[in-house]
Amino acid sequence: MAPAAAYVAILFLSFLFLFSLLGHRHRKINGENKRVQRLPPSPPAIPVLGHLHLLGKPIHAALARLAERYGPVFSLRLGSREAVVVTSAACARECFTEHDVCFANRPRFPSLLLISFGGATLPMCGYGPYWRNIRRVATVQLLSAHRVSCMLPVISGEVRAMARRMYRSAAAAPGGAARVELKRRLFEVSLSALMETIARTKTPRAEADGDADTDMSPEAQEFMKALDVFLPLLGAANVWDYLPVLRWFDVFGVRRKILAAVSARDAFLRRLIDAERRRLDDGGGSEESEKSMIGVLLSLQKSEPEVYTDTTIMALCAVSASSSLVLLALTIYAAVALPSLQFQ
Repeated sequence: MAPAAAYVAILFLSFLFLFSLLGHRHRKINGENKRVQRLPPSPPAIPVLGHLHLLGKPIHAALARLAERYGPVFSLRLGSREAVVVTSAACARECFTEHDVCFANRPRFPSLLLISFGGATLPMCGYGPYWRNIRRVATVQLLSAHRVSCMLPVISGEVRAMARRMYRSAAAAPGGAARVELKRRLFEVSLSALMETIARTKTPRAEADGDADTDMSPEAQEFMKALDVFLPLLGAANVWDYLPVLRWFDVFGVRRKILAAVSARDAFLRRLIDAERRRLDDGGGSEESEKSMIGVLLSLQKSEPEVYTDTTIMALCAVSASSSLVLLALTIYAAVALPSLQFQ
């Protein structure tokens, strides 16, 4: 009976929250608060959930069905949040051209604030001087053509090491041949090269130990473990982004688990920053081509320490690694999986 009582209490508190919110809006009927918010057409909503029950999978098909009934622009209430859905190409073009500044900021969801250093990452920070500065740094300092060319020795070194491990694995197999899972190999070597470009502090790994099962460096493996913890938690936390009562009471313990994962990720990034700082202090990476991403940011930190704090450096490195992983997965799938499907 205890779980049933807990769910009844949660539902009762949700109704209290909704009624208090509606009452607060209706009480503001004098002066400037008399203005009524104008929204596009909307389907009938149910208490607490709003229109969440209408968003079935696949979500794009559910939105297309709603657009056929309510027009190309309609509004939805997702729990405690209101949203406007634009399904027309002409309206979307107008939103991102004539009114692009109005749509420059993303919603500051509590779950994303927990993992984005309080909104310090490039995708989550608000449009303004801070966003323009870190965007300039990412474009000019970290992802310029010169910086990418400086990464080529690191990438080629990782690829050669992968080829040697595959050769030894094949030589040790019966008949001198071994089956290779190419998609996994390419993803692992790409992630290892990515981590080496972020911080030139890779733990030495003896290639003669006969371990050809993985091409990921220890740093890449540790970063992947943090991501493996994050991804399922974000799916669960996304529910209490729209139903605050679940977040207030941490009903499923999601907040506690996210904070533990964030603490482990931040400790890992701090170790990378401290190791790179020691390497630079000892004279390593004096040449511009030898500097890693963290090394470039630490050089900027010396001139403007109040702008390029360790938190800003961690935010730039975390979002660079995470977004690169998504692009890596899509690129490898397109290179490996799609050709095989084409010839079937």
